[in-house]
Amino acid sequence: MTNSRQIACIVLAICTLVSACGKNKPVTEEEPSAQGPITPGPADPPYTSSAKYPSGLQLTLVGDSELTNSYPVPISNPYGGTRQNHYLRVAYFIDLGRAPVSQQVTTNFRLSDYVAPVQQRGLTRAYIDPQIVHHTQQIRSGLGRALLINSAYRSPEHNNAVGGATYSRHIYGDAVDIDINQNQTDANQRAQELFNEAQDVGVDFVLPLEETSIDVNGQQRVSWVHLDDRGF
Repeated sequence: MTNSRQIACIVLAICTLVSACGKNKPVTEEEPSAQGPITPGPADPPYTSSAKYPSGLQLTLVGDSELTNSYPVPISNPYGGTRQNHYLRVAYFIDLGRAPVSQQVTTNFRLSDYVAPVQQRGLTRAYIDPQIVHHTQQIRSGLGRALLINSAYRSPEHNNAVGGATYSRHIYGDAVDIDINQNQTDANQRAQELFNEAQDVGVDFVLPLEETSIDVNGQQRVSWVHLDDRGF
């Protein structure tokens, strides 16, 4: 009888120990807390002092405190405090006066394809996130046709001037607008193909096509497709 009691005590002690270990198990990336991710992960812009693109081109970025301070306050973003790290102010930028804008960032795109609108406005700073560059190339390769980027990075001032949302992903450098040629009779079909391909390659967000359509001779046609890698 004594042996039975001893065995029972040992079993109880082991069960208690296992239960305690389970309660103290740390939260990992595979098991996020109920509040959701609150720290930048692989899908977030690094905002560090360098950027490396799929072609192997690596740029040393520069600080610009005046430009950084012009960004909206992260904690006031539309998604609340748990998303504020996805809206950190960009701290480092491409110096367009020194950057090799004619060099390839992917097989089919040069850095100039992303920063041309900025340069046309006479600005000397930009930030282009390597992940959106990678995804744009994947979309282009999947569709097998050329794509025209008509908008990528915008400074907060530029964004305000064109009526962009306060927290537009364009100011964070991880958004692009792909032009849909309105002279094409199959514009909507081409837009839908682009939309589907963007989702297939894992772009974080693609704006619904009805929000970028315009009236062309009494017919609604998609004018551009917006996609971004906001990190969630």
